[in-house]
Amino acid sequence: MSPFGFNDPLTAIASVVTGVAIVLSLIKYYLYLTCGHFTSSRKMEGKTVIITGANSGIGKETARDLARRGARVIMACRNMETAKQAQDEIVKETGNQNVLVLKLDLSSQASVREFAAEVLRTERRLDVLVHNAGFAETFRKTRSVDGIEFTMATNHYGPFLLTHLLIELLKRSAPARIVVVASELYRFASVNLDNLNPVGSLPAYLYYVSKCANIMFTRELARRLEGTSVTVNCLHPGMIDSGIWRNVPFPLTLPMRVIKSFFKTTVEGAQTTLYLACSEEVQGVSGKYFMDCKEASLSASISDMARAAKLWDESAKMVKLTEKEIMAETGNTKLLIKHVDISSLPSVRAFAKEIVATEPVIDVLIHNAGVAQGFNNKVTPDGLEFTMATNYYGPFLLTHLLIDPLKKSDQGRIVIVSSKLYQFASLNPANPNSINPVNYFSLFPIHLYNLSKFAEIMFTQELARRLQGTRVTANCLHPGVIDTGIWRNVPFPLSVLFKPIQMCFRTPEEGARTSIYLAVSPDVEQISGQYFRGCRVHQLNQRVQHVAKQRALWEASRKLVKLTDEDPQI
Repeated sequence: MSPFGFNDPLTAIASVVTGVAIVLSLIKYYLYLTCGHFTSSRKMEGKTVIITGANSGIGKETARDLARRGARVIMACRNMETAKQAQDEIVKETGNQNVLVLKLDLSSQASVREFAAEVLRTERRLDVLVHNAGFAETFRKTRSVDGIEFTMATNHYGPFLLTHLLIELLKRSAPARIVVVASELYRFASVNLDNLNPVGSLPAYLYYVSKCANIMFTRELARRLEGTSVTVNCLHPGMIDSGIWRNVPFPLTLPMRVIKSFFKTTVEGAQTTLYLACSEEVQGVSGKYFMDCKEASLSASISDMARAAKLWDESAKMVKLTEKEIMAETGNTKLLIKHVDISSLPSVRAFAKEIVATEPVIDVLIHNAGVAQGFNNKVTPDGLEFTMATNYYGPFLLTHLLIDPLKKSDQGRIVIVSSKLYQFASLNPANPNSINPVNYFSLFPIHLYNLSKFAEIMFTQELARRLQGTRVTANCLHPGVIDTGIWRNVPFPLSVLFKPIQMCFRTPEEGARTSIYLAVSPDVEQISGQYFRGCRVHQLNQRVQHVAKQRALWEASRKLVKLTDEDPQI
C-alpha cells in the first residue's frame, strides 16, 4: 500500500493528477472572477483614438472594441501587413469604416516624427492616445537605428517623444486622455538614472525597467498637465497570452506553455485600457495606476517625483526635443535654448556676445548651473580647477559681460544658487592654491563644491556693494539639498550609501522655489547682498562676510578669468 492509502500505483498517480487539475482549475476560476470587466455601453462617436501596436494582442482588441463604439480609430503599427489584416477584420466585424492604419515604428525617432506629422496634417482632433505597443526580448541585445537599446527605445522613448509631438492636438481636443499600458513587473526592476541607455544589460530585465519608466513618465506627465483637461493614467493589463512572448527562446518555451494557461485572454487584457479610455468614472482622474478596472497602489520606490522629473529631463535629451516641442509642453512661445559651457571662458564669452547682440535688456540673470566632483579634481583648458570654473569663475565672468543689459532693466536682478555647505569651507584669496586648487586631493569628496559655494557668497556680497546706486540687485540662496544630477559624480562605494539618503532630499520643484521667489517677488525689489533659505533672509557666518577678503577675491578672479579694460566693468 502507498503512503497515501492507495493499493494501486496507477490509482495514486491518477488521483494526484486529478487533484492538481482541480487546484489549477480553481486558480483559473479565481482569476476569471477577479478579472476586471468594462461593461459600460458608452459610445465614442465623434472621438478620435490612436492605439499603438493595434495589429495584435490587446491593442487589436482595444481597437475592435472602440471601433464597435463608433470611434475613429487610428491603428499605429510597425508591421503593415498584419495591421491591414487586422483593419479588414475589424471593419468587417464592426461595420465601422472609420478605421485607419498608419505606419509607426516606435523604436525609430524618425518614424515617430513622420507618424506625428501625418496625424497633425490630417486630424483635427485627438481624444484618446493609447500607448499600447510593447517589445520584450530575452537574451539578444539590439540597438535601435538611433543607437538606443531597443526595448527602452520602443517601450519608453518612443511613447515619450510621440506624446510631446501630439500634446498640442490633445490639448485642443480637451477633455482628452492618454493611456499608458505598463505592467506589475515594474516591481522587479528600477530605472538607473545614471545609465538611461543600458545597451549592455540583459534585455529580459530591461522590459521590467521600461515598465518602471512608463509609470514614472505617467506621473510626471500628469503633474505637468495639471489644469489642461488632458489626463494621463497607466495600467497593468494582467499577464496576457499575446505576441509579446514570441521572443522567449527554447527551452524556456516549454514551461511557458503551462504558465500561459493562467494568462488572461487578449479580450480580458484589454478591459482596463478600455475603462481608462472610455469610462466616465475616470473623467478628471490623472496620474494614477490601475489594475482590473480599479485604482491600485504603487511601490514607494517608484513614487519618487524627483526621480520622475530627472527621467523626464534626461529622456528629453535622448529624443532630441526641439525648442518648439518644449514650447508646446509649457505654452510659452518665448523660450530659447542657447549653448554655453560655463566651465569654459571662451564659451562664456561667445554666449554673452550672442545675448548682448540679440537682447537689449535682461531683467533676471540666474546662476543655477553647478557640478560636484568626487575625490579628484579636473583642470579646464583655461587652467582653472573644473568645479571652481563651473560654479564660480564662469558665473563671475558672465555677470561682467551681461551687466550692461541688466542695468538697462527697470529692476534687474541677479540670483545666485549657492548652498549652506559653504559652512564647511574657507577661502584665502592671497593663496593661489586656495582660489584655484588645481592640485587638490582630499578624502572629503565634495570639498571643492563647498569651496565654490563659499566663493559664490563672497562674490554676491561684493557684487551687491558695487551695484549700489544702480537698479540691479544681487542675492544668493540655499535651495535645500536636492535630488538632481549634480550628485552623479559621487564615487563608489559612497554612491551606495548615498542612495537611501537621497530619498530624503527635496524634489527639483521644491528646490526651485527660493530661486523663483528672488526672481519675481516684489518683496525683494530693494534687497541686495543677502542670503536666503526657504524664501527668507538667513544669517551667514562671519568668515564668509570678510569684506577685505571679498574684495581680494574679486580682484584675483578678474585676473583668472582674463577680464580686460575693454570688457564691461562693475
